[in-house]
Amino acid sequence: MVQVKKAEVRGAILEAATQLFFENGYAGTSASEIGQRAGVAPSAIYRYFDSKLDLFFQVYSPWLKARLDQLERELKSIDGHRTKVQHIVATIWREIPNEQNFFANNLMQAVSTAIPADHYSGNLLEWCEQHVARMLKAAEPKPLHGLAHYSSLAHVLFMSFNGFVVGAYLGVRGEKTVPAIEAMTDLIVGASAPDLKPIKG
Repeated sequence: MVQVKKAEVRGAILEAATQLFFENGYAGTSASEIGQRAGVAPSAIYRYFDSKLDLFFQVYSPWLKARLDQLERELKSIDGHRTKVQHIVATIWREIPNEQNFFANNLMQAVSTAIPADHYSGNLLEWCEQHVARMLKAAEPKPLHGLAHYSSLAHVLFMSFNGFVVGAYLGVRGEKTVPAIEAMTDLIVGASAPDLKPIKG
């Protein structure tokens, strides 16, 4: 019975945090507000979650993973190597940063205020990069490289993702997004070419 109660309280906290993060953002949401909406004392939150950052990732991780799973499903109905790659890049650099009240920007708010005691983990980033790397490899009619090659490309996509997220949230430099997507698509497709030779100097 006690375990059921704990699960209910944890679920209430998670639901309240989800609502508030979507409504007000990470920086605009306090533990007191989460506790009030969940019907628990703010101190109770930390019996179920290590920190506010931990609580945020319990909300953000499933959201981002679900969005990338959706992207993978969308690729099944798209033909052509370049078109598939373009859709991957556009989703990561343009679509996700602008979706659901710029929810992805909460990640920027969260990690920019994190401290060592929050025990930030790069597990989500690693999962995303590997997931997208597999998509990039699968997009090629005949993959010519090992997964490490596509992982490096995915890493570039996600390091740039942070900048596009902030830009979308602030409403700046949006006119550069489409040309950047086209250029990155060309780079990725070109990097997959069989006659690509490393430059020695």
